[in-house]
Amino acid sequence: MQASAVSEPAPVLQTGKVSPYAWFVLGVLCLGSIVSYIDRQIINLLVEPIKLDLGINDTQIGLLQGFSFVLFYAILALPLARLADSSNRVRVIMYGVLCWSFATFFCGLAASFAVLFIARMLVGVGEATLTPSAYSIIPDYFPKDRAAMAISIFAGSTFIGSGVAYIIGGRIIGYLESVGSISLPLVGLLAPWQLTFIFVAIPGLLVFLLMLAVREPARIDAGVGQDDARIAAVVGHLKTNPRLFTGLFFGLTLLAAGTFAVNSWAPTFFIRVYGWSPGEVGAVFGTLVVVASAGGVFAGGAIASALMRRGVASANMLVPMVAAGLAIPLSIAFPLMPSATSSLMVLAPMLFLSAVPFGCGSAVLPLVSPNRMRAQMVALYLLVANLVGFTLGPTSIGVLTDFVYRSPDLIGWALATSPPLFYLIGLGLIGWAIPPYRELIESRA
Repeated sequence: MQASAVSEPAPVLQTGKVSPYAWFVLGVLCLGSIVSYIDRQIINLLVEPIKLDLGINDTQIGLLQGFSFVLFYAILALPLARLADSSNRVRVIMYGVLCWSFATFFCGLAASFAVLFIARMLVGVGEATLTPSAYSIIPDYFPKDRAAMAISIFAGSTFIGSGVAYIIGGRIIGYLESVGSISLPLVGLLAPWQLTFIFVAIPGLLVFLLMLAVREPARIDAGVGQDDARIAAVVGHLKTNPRLFTGLFFGLTLLAAGTFAVNSWAPTFFIRVYGWSPGEVGAVFGTLVVVASAGGVFAGGAIASALMRRGVASANMLVPMVAAGLAIPLSIAFPLMPSATSSLMVLAPMLFLSAVPFGCGSAVLPLVSPNRMRAQMVALYLLVANLVGFTLGPTSIGVLTDFVYRSPDLIGWALATSPPLFYLIGLGLIGWAIPPYRELIESRA
């Protein structure tokens, strides 16, 4: 690794203009996010073969989708964010890319639930470096009136990655299933689902190489004499406005839980209920995620930014709340429609609306946090959102099919139950947090 590639702070424009290099940096961060989501989400297309080979149930699958990944992802988010706030953020990301790529490779070598669980935990360790560091870097490359849009673009890249995971993953699975199990030197016979993990681990190396060209930016608004923020200072900052941060953190978390549940189990829904193959699901659902979900994130950021320029101080909170309210009836209807076509017609706008909060909602955090604690604030939010949302969302569907509806074939009823409830409570909490957010933003104007 060439130290000079990341050690010298990059100059940042203070005006409303954005340099081409800033767009390059954003592009590399987005590519890293896409690859991370491919490695994270590919398991959602592999539910049935993993269940068959490892002899596990839907609840255990839910744990592999959510809890195993998010356990260390959440636990390490704060210390890694602390590292990003006090050291070279680019290097932190680079080491994380290597970690999650090798961990994804080892998912392909797993022959038991326990081994796959551990490998998924290590994927979470690596990916925990990316989002807090990126959320801290992006505002240092973009002026304040463009930061929400830039962060929304980065947030939207996660949905592109999720969609690409389904599209490419479905094709890879289809091809590997036609080939059958393959014996590799030193590791032995591997099933198609194991080989899929190995294939999708490779692009992480490209991201690592591109990160060599990314320079650590100068920190904007760090303040002369301002020390690196300690955890105690971050907690103190939260205490200055408990209603805002409680409503924001837990409101966005529950919206995320509903979306995680749908994204994790919708492919299996179409496989079980309508008999689709992984390749068919990957092509159709992946395209929906790329177009509808990514479109929702970008549209949410654009609408919120436009409203803020027109003086609507609470736009970053109002837009997610309205979108979540509109998503509730659609989330109930899509898994109960009489055909696959009608289900997809309802699912598409639901995915669009449910993705809106991931951009403009998340953009609130850097706007209400001092520079030296931005990454830690984002990490604290991710700790709550992922530990609760990523565990509660996917696992709730498995628990409902195993213990409430007592049939894997009733997955549609499970999908019509928990996501709408998450959205309803989440939008209520965000609405509760809007008044203090508006007051804070207006006081800084």
